[in-house]
Amino acid sequence: MITIASRDIIKTPSYITQPKDITFVEDAKKHVIKSVVFPYELYEQIRDSVEDALYLIQNKDALSKRAQDEFLEIEEVAEDFQ
Repeated sequence: MITIASRDIIKTPSYITQPKDITFVEDAKKHVIKSVVFPYELYEQIRDSVEDALYLIQNKDALSKRAQDEFLEIEEVAEDFQ
């Protein structure tokens, strides 16, 4: 895993376009990680988990806390059956 500053992307765009490792992109001024870049082969392995998490993040306001907890509990049980 490597950490680069956002300004490094301009100097070496291959960090983003052809990542060989997990790359953390850090805000150059605040020194806070803002983005993560995965090699595509890794993404293919974790795609379902990433898409599920993204769905929950995008729809967290639509679900109450109780409904979200129930959904996560059901999802764990469903994963056990796969």
